[in-house]
Amino acid sequence: MVKFFASFALTVTFLIIIATIFYARESKLVSEIKTFEECLSYGFSVIESYPRQCRTPNGGVFFESIRKDKSDLIAVDYSSFNPEGLTSPLVIKGKARGFWFWEASFPVRLLDGDGKLVSSGIASAEGEWMTEDFINFSAALTFSEPKTLSGTLILEKDNPSGLPEQADSLEIPVKFAIAGTVGGCRPTGCSSQLCADKEIGSTCEFLPQYTCFRLARCERQEDGACDWTETTEFKNCLASIP
Repeated sequence: MVKFFASFALTVTFLIIIATIFYARESKLVSEIKTFEECLSYGFSVIESYPRQCRTPNGGVFFESIRKDKSDLIAVDYSSFNPEGLTSPLVIKGKARGFWFWEASFPVRLLDGDGKLVSSGIASAEGEWMTEDFINFSAALTFSEPKTLSGTLILEKDNPSGLPEQADSLEIPVKFAIAGTVGGCRPTGCSSQLCADKEIGSTCEFLPQYTCFRLARCERQEDGACDWTETTEFKNCLASIP
């Protein structure tokens, strides 16, 4: 009985040490965040206020920098967006002044964090567009999961003249949703550092890079096996670890 309690105490102590190390490492990474963009790239929660706020687990709050207020020209209704991140199909609703349209429409593009096109489409007016008043619009984009967590939604003023002085756009930084379970795959292991379609045991030693796996996607690969798909944010996280 004495040996049992001694063994139990050692196990509890070991787990406490591991948890303390993990928490310390996580806290260090969080403390290095200085901007809204950095907070967004780590996948922390974003409040769709104006301007948007990104909050870290240690209580940090970072506000998005608004380059130019265009709320008197075009506005997006964020209530249709998934608060956990954008998913396909993406329904976009809002209102824009009539001169933002041409022939009752304007182009919409969705880019990933590397500036690559994820999807494009057309936003259509839901009323008479030949006016300077606000007109409701809607658009729908379908897309495959990007390789980055962050991206940009661009709503372009239709500019049939092609003149630069007539061009305008609203650029909205966005976050893509990470599927925690894709194709039956899920994070597993003592530190959720493994990707599999069933629970897998692992040794519980802590390595700093384990904190980066929350920025990767656990999903089924082309060979049919579950494995991690690396995102740009995941690679940046690994590169930041000495």
